[in-house]
Amino acid sequence: MLHFQILIGVFVLSVLAIGLVVVARLLWCAYRALNASRFRLAALAVMGIAGLAGLFVVVAAVWLGYGVSHSRKDGWSDLQIMLLTGLPFYGASYGLWRLARSIQSEIGKGAAPAGDEGDAPGSTRR
Repeated sequence: MLHFQILIGVFVLSVLAIGLVVVARLLWCAYRALNASRFRLAALAVMGIAGLAGLFVVVAAVWLGYGVSHSRKDGWSDLQIMLLTGLPFYGASYGLWRLARSIQSEIGKGAAPAGDEGDAPGSTRR
């Protein structure tokens, strides 16, 4: 039974780590979008953060309900809880990671193209 508890502990830590990494990337995208005055993209990133936080609250509620319930807990029910909560969370995290990548590419498209080196101030053209 101890190996199932270790597996659940590693799973909980992985959900937390992946959630924090995705939230950090979305915060970085929102910051870059605000610097580029792309307010809709920044709002989209903030909504992604809110959605992931809401999903984490739901996952934590399921874990709490499973932890305090008086039902039989064995390896099979642990696996079911991990799959029922983990797959949607990992799927949402992957989708939001792709959203952040898309936001960053949109911000990159809006940047001014690099000019000639001769156009730089202080350069001498021959």
